[in-house]
Amino acid sequence: MASGLVYPISTAAVGDVYPHKLLGLQMAMLNMFNNAGYMIGPIVGGIVYDHAGVHGVSTVIMVIGSLLSLILGFGIKEPLLIHDNLMEQVEVASELSSEKEKTITEEIEIVESKDIPLWKLVLKWRVLLASIITLSLGTLNSSLDNMLGIHVKDTFKVTSSKAGLLYVLNGGVSILLSMPTGSAVDWIIGRHGEIARGYIQIIGLLLTSGAVFTIGMSDSFATILGVEAWLAASNLLVNIPVMSSFGDFVNSLRLNSMAQCYGIFNSFWSLSSTFAPPIATWLYTRIGFRSTVCGLLSGLCILCACLILGETIWQIRKRI
Repeated sequence: MASGLVYPISTAAVGDVYPHKLLGLQMAMLNMFNNAGYMIGPIVGGIVYDHAGVHGVSTVIMVIGSLLSLILGFGIKEPLLIHDNLMEQVEVASELSSEKEKTITEEIEIVESKDIPLWKLVLKWRVLLASIITLSLGTLNSSLDNMLGIHVKDTFKVTSSKAGLLYVLNGGVSILLSMPTGSAVDWIIGRHGEIARGYIQIIGLLLTSGAVFTIGMSDSFATILGVEAWLAASNLLVNIPVMSSFGDFVNSLRLNSMAQCYGIFNSFWSLSSTFAPPIATWLYTRIGFRSTVCGLLSGLCILCACLILGETIWQIRKRI
């Protein structure tokens, strides 16, 4: 529950203090620190547990949680106040650069009210499409993470510590490439308009599908280890544009719905992370690793790419 409360608030806080910018770089930074936490946390937790047991781990968690609460409560300026001050000081029309104008002028409907009910927000096509891609990407990653550890142990007889290299490599590549990818995404969308976001996602999904298919067909642990870096990089090309699209949508329409939008993102990601692993494990035991990965997971990427391509074609036809 604590993570579920904190995550949309942290992403919304970042989005609110950048009301006139594309959020690819900011979301990439959050993604980088999130991956760093998932890499460092298990290592530190294991060391503390070995020396101090469960009580030691609990103490460390409570101390970190208390420090974060103090920082959030008293150490930073209220993001909404920063947002309001920025919007008061600068006229949005003059603040928006030519790159941002390309993004929002033709492709997003104008909404008069700054407040949209949550159910209406979910049904906005841009939010709905991003939610579907988020659900699919979360299903892909959580399923593959769950099955891959079992597969390499069953098939290649690797130790648990060696299998852990897969997740360390994935996280390391994500940390290294998150910021450059976020900057590149913002630059491309700013230069070519919102339509470029769809093209970036399609390329990312096709590369991800290829990586997943290659993992499914691999006959050595070394090959899987190498392709894992490919998978991490291609994942960023999908995840960062999708993640930033929620905030960019809210900022472009000047809505007061940043936290709700990222709450939707977090809900769909959590939903996939909860239900996909047991289903993937069941499929692994019934039809095997190769059929599940090469067939279902790789096909899921292709399906999402087709969905985005259809939406992109519709936007182009709408312009004409």
